Amino acid sequence: MRRLKTSRMLVAGVAATAALVGLGVGPSEQAAEAATQKARPTRHLTSDAPVTVVARGLNSPRSLAWGPDGELLVTEMGATPTACQGTGFATRCYGQTGSVADVSSGTPVRIAENLPTAFNQEETIGPNGITVDRKGHIYTLQAGSPEQVPAGLDPELTKTLTEQYGSIMDITDGQRKVIANPGTVNWNWTKNNPDLSDTYPASNPYALTTKPGGGFYLVDAGANTLNSVDRKGKTKVLAFVPETPGGSDAVPMCVDVGPDGGVYIGQITGHGNSATAANVYRYSPKTGKLKVWQSGFSAISGCGFGANGDFYVTQFDTTGFLPTGDPIGNVIQINHKDNSRTVLADEKLFAPTGFLAGADGSIYVADKTMMWPACTDAPACTSSTDIHATGDGQIVKIG
Repeated sequence: MRRLKTSRMLVAGVAATAALVGLGVGPSEQAAEAATQKARPTRHLTSDAPVTVVARGLNSPRSLAWGPDGELLVTEMGATPTACQGTGFATRCYGQTGSVADVSSGTPVRIAENLPTAFNQEETIGPNGITVDRKGHIYTLQAGSPEQVPAGLDPELTKTLTEQYGSIMDITDGQRKVIANPGTVNWNWTKNNPDLSDTYPASNPYALTTKPGGGFYLVDAGANTLNSVDRKGKTKVLAFVPETPGGSDAVPMCVDVGPDGGVYIGQITGHGNSATAANVYRYSPKTGKLKVWQSGFSAISGCGFGANGDFYVTQFDTTGFLPTGDPIGNVIQINHKDNSRTVLADEKLFAPTGFLAGADGSIYVADKTMMWPACTDAPACTSSTDIHATGDGQIVKIG
C-alpha cells in the first residue's frame, strides 16, 4: 500500500504521495450568519457559469475563508524553505515561509507571515486550513506535528516549529496563540493503532471548520481521522476514514458542517486511485457513525455547502490520483433537492484546492496551487518550473 506521508497532499507527479468584500460568508457558522442578513439564493449554478480570476500573485494558495469584515482570506504555503536536509527526491526542508493573505483587492496583503512550512516530496506545505469564528477570531491549522521536526536545525527554528507544527493557532491581530495541537494527538493515536496503516505513525492536520456551539471539527490527511476540538483545546478522534477499495489511504482533505448538523468529509485518496475512487462521507454527531454519502469522485481537494444548500466538491484532477497528465480539475455541484450533479469550470482549473461559498450563490476556489512540473531540487524549485510555487497562484470565482 502506498500513500502520501508527511505532506499527504495533492500532487500529481509528486511522489506518493475568491468584487469580494461584503459578498458573503463561508461555511458553517458564517453561512448561518449570512442567512440572517439576506435571503438565501435559490438558484443553482449551471455548467456555463462564468469563471473569473479575482486575485493573483499568491504563493501556493490552499484554503479560503471570509474574514470578520467580509474580506477574502487565503492560506499560502509560501516559498520553498531553505533549511534543507538530504538531496534529490529525499530532500526535506523546513522554515517559516507560510502566510495568510487578504486578497479582497485582487492582490495579496499578508496579514500573517512567517508561519511554519516544510518541503516534502516535491511540494511545500504549511498553514493548511483556515476558519473564522463568530467573534471574528481567525484560526489557522498547521501541517505536520512536533514529532516530525528533525534534529540538526537551528535551535530557534526548532523551537518555533516544535511549538507550531500541527497546531490550531489564533492569528487575530498579529498574535500567534496556539490553542490546540491536534498534530500531536493524532500522531500518538496512529502509534497506538498500527494495524490501520503500514506507514503509521503519521499526522498532517489539513482542514478545519467551526463547530456549532464552539470549538472545531478538523480532518487529518496523515492520520485519516476526523477530530473534534472543544473550547478548551481538548482534541478527540471521532472517526477513522477507511482505505479506498484499491487499498490506499483515504487522505481526507476537506470538512464542513451541513444544514442537517452532519459533518461532511471529502477525500483526495492515495497513489494510483481511479477517477471514481473518492468519496464524500457523512459523520453523525448523534450516532457517532461515519458513512459514505456520495461516491464516484476524483481526488477531492475541497468541499462544502453553498448558500442555497447545494454541496460542492473541488476535484484536484479529473483522472484520479495521481493524474496521467497535468492536474486539470473542476468543481462538482450536487443539487440539494435531488442529488443531481453539474460540472463547473470544466477544464478551466489547474490543480484547484479549497472551497468557499459566496452569499450571492457564487463559489470560490484556489487555482494553480502548486509548482508544476514537480521539482526535487529544493533550492531551485521556485525558478525552474512552468508554474512557480511563488507568485503564480490565484483565486477563482465561479458564478
